[in-house]
Amino acid sequence: MKKISLLMICAILTCIMSISILSTYVNSQYINAQYFGRSPNILVNFIKQDPDPVEPGKQVEVSFKLDNNGTLASNFVLEIIPEYPFSLLPDESASTFIGSLGTSQDERQTVIVKYKLKVAQDAVDNNHKIKVRYKNDDINGWVTLDNFFIKVQSRDAILSVEKFFTTPEVTAPGDRTKLKIELKNYATSFLKNVKVMLNLGNNGGTTTPFSPIGSTNEKIIPYIEPLASVPIEFNLLVDSDAATKAYKISLELDYSDVLNKNYSKINLISIVVGNAPDLGVTLERTEIYTSDSAGSVVLRLVNKGAVDIKFLNVKVFNNDNVNVIGANEVYIGKLDSDDFSTAEFKLFIKGQNIVKIPVEVAYKDGNGNNYKEKREVELRLYSNSEAKNLGVKTSSYFWWIVIAIIAVIAAYYYYRKRKSRK
Repeated sequence: MKKISLLMICAILTCIMSISILSTYVNSQYINAQYFGRSPNILVNFIKQDPDPVEPGKQVEVSFKLDNNGTLASNFVLEIIPEYPFSLLPDESASTFIGSLGTSQDERQTVIVKYKLKVAQDAVDNNHKIKVRYKNDDINGWVTLDNFFIKVQSRDAILSVEKFFTTPEVTAPGDRTKLKIELKNYATSFLKNVKVMLNLGNNGGTTTPFSPIGSTNEKIIPYIEPLASVPIEFNLLVDSDAATKAYKISLELDYSDVLNKNYSKINLISIVVGNAPDLGVTLERTEIYTSDSAGSVVLRLVNKGAVDIKFLNVKVFNNDNVNVIGANEVYIGKLDSDDFSTAEFKLFIKGQNIVKIPVEVAYKDGNGNNYKEKREVELRLYSNSEAKNLGVKTSSYFWWIVIAIIAVIAAYYYYRKRKSRK
């Protein structure tokens, strides 16, 4: 009986010890598992860029916030990996040694790290990716993070009217003209939804005499590449009763940049309406019909065009056959359309058959354009006999007859006077 009791006591003690040992083993596994399952839990946040946004060619300072929600991180290093369009300033280091990055119960839990970067001059306007990486004693190698972005944007996305011209340069009333415009994108990123509109209505109190032909007065360009030029063209009809002058037209531009910022601007262009002057210079009359003669020569100037002529000046030059006597130029001034005027010169002419008188006319049209043209006016010369037959030159016998008649009359009066004295 005692032996049984002793065996039961031993069995109970054995069970109690086994349960104690088992319980101790289970708690140790849980603790160890809890201990060995914990490590540094690093959070890297991109918190700021200054300035925001940054312009191409400028400097930017970026700030990262480091948080540790796990166990102590020893020998912690953060490194930035700048790639185009970013580069570190010469005195900046890519790596920053933090040392210990603790928890809220231990040491410092949050650290701010800053880097200064240079933005490439030709960087396009966009959100550009920037990379960082970190390491500490608890991990093998680097942990790279690339979900950070720096906003790059030019101060203004500039779309410019680089040049414009019409073909023909001066358009006559009732004719058609082609207006060609070249737009240039001065931004380092593409522009989109570009709308170009000619305001052909009332401009500055004056209604323009132009109407679009073949298309409307509006053009749409889906996008323009960075630093690229794009030509556009409008076909216009000029009213038949349009006055001769330069007309100002508003050119309206609307567009957006890659960051969806909208722009609107108005430019002024001009289209010149008018005709080239048509000035005729001919011989009006002359007193010279034979060679080696002097006399007046009158030139006739006719404005045969639809444009008034202003500041008209006529000049005659000497040559082998023409010698100007006295003033060699005459100022006429304004000569209206479908009108004429004359200019008289005293000349000495020699030569045979056709003599060409060198003439220069200088004037301005209604739009202020200068003209200077060389002309030649033909003067026909005759022989003495031809001149007499044509009645443009009197025979030499005529003068003898005139002299004889004068002599007879003088003799008659002389005779009567002497007779009266006797």
